[in-house]
Amino acid sequence: MLLPKLFQAPGLVLSLIAIPYALASTSSSSSSSSSSSSSKYNLIATYNSTNFFSEFTFFSEPDPTNGFVEYVDASTANREGLAGYSQGGVYLGVDYHNVTTTGRKSVRVTSKSTFTTGLFVADIAHMPSGATHAESCGLWPAYWMFGPDWPRGGEIDILEGVNSQSSNSITLHTASGCSMSNSGSPAGTKLVSPNCQGTSGCGQETDSTDNYGVGFNSGGGGYYVMEWTETDISVWFFPRARSSAVRQLISSSSSSSSGGSEGSSDFGSGSGSGSTGDEFDTSTLGQPLATFVGGSGCSISKHFSEHNIVFDTTFCGDWAGQVWKDDKKCTALARTCEDWVGQNPDKFVGAYWLINEIRVYQKGGRKTRKREVEFRA
Repeated sequence: MLLPKLFQAPGLVLSLIAIPYALASTSSSSSSSSSSSSSKYNLIATYNSTNFFSEFTFFSEPDPTNGFVEYVDASTANREGLAGYSQGGVYLGVDYHNVTTTGRKSVRVTSKSTFTTGLFVADIAHMPSGATHAESCGLWPAYWMFGPDWPRGGEIDILEGVNSQSSNSITLHTASGCSMSNSGSPAGTKLVSPNCQGTSGCGQETDSTDNYGVGFNSGGGGYYVMEWTETDISVWFFPRARSSAVRQLISSSSSSSSGGSEGSSDFGSGSGSGSTGDEFDTSTLGQPLATFVGGSGCSISKHFSEHNIVFDTTFCGDWAGQVWKDDKKCTALARTCEDWVGQNPDKFVGAYWLINEIRVYQKGGRKTRKREVEFRA
């Protein structure tokens, strides 16, 4: 496996010590306006290697999901090589050197800005996994969004899974009173439960092996697109092999946007048939990987608001640890999840995120603000 070269040249590694990483204070950064009924969105924020670590904070409290993990602060992450820049992207990794009995060191980062509705386009080159499905046991990586007073503000899990899982699990979490249908999802995507309440949520299981973990990484990653409207929430995935099609949808512009700046990712070539760098037309995207329709069962505007963007990698805990005994690939490695994760650091060399760029689009005016983050229980 090709290892990330964090220290390729002087100045390449993120220098975090001088960057403020306290939680963002509550302050309005923009005003809202009524959303357009068209499928076109305007670019409002871009996050990449030029600004990512000034726009995201490090979470270093105990894991709310009871993982076998030690989330570290920005200075520790920088000093120990757990966060930085690699190959032009943003690297978020874990400790793969030390045996541990208290939890493996990792990072969890949260955007300072929050968003209500919009289109979120993430170009991800690599996600946390082992060299094989079996050696991914113990991992619980997630790219997700959540609102205040969890679960009342809602949660959208865009890219998530555990252990030897080979396909993405896309899940929503809310307070009581929200039931979704998956009308519009392809036949291979199955709705596990329509009830979105609490920790179980309403999940959809996908069947493609290139959209998560080992398969995702072997193809060079790809593009996750999530659209959140007042009536539905949809997720698309475009593998890297289809990047020429994606480049026709997304092309960079020379202008920068408030809350982020333009950078070098695969978004940047080609002339768009439906989109430019600061405009995106979802009518050209095709069928989503998964769609959640609120309809009469759920008021999306009531249950989802003011979401922060999060990337994290935890281990074991309330999901990966709880289902360990049900995964034969995992139980063949060790009796418990904690035993495997704690005693085998070298198996987690590939447990890192490499993020080229995230773009956020909204209709009408900007519907984003900054608030002090209240982490989910």
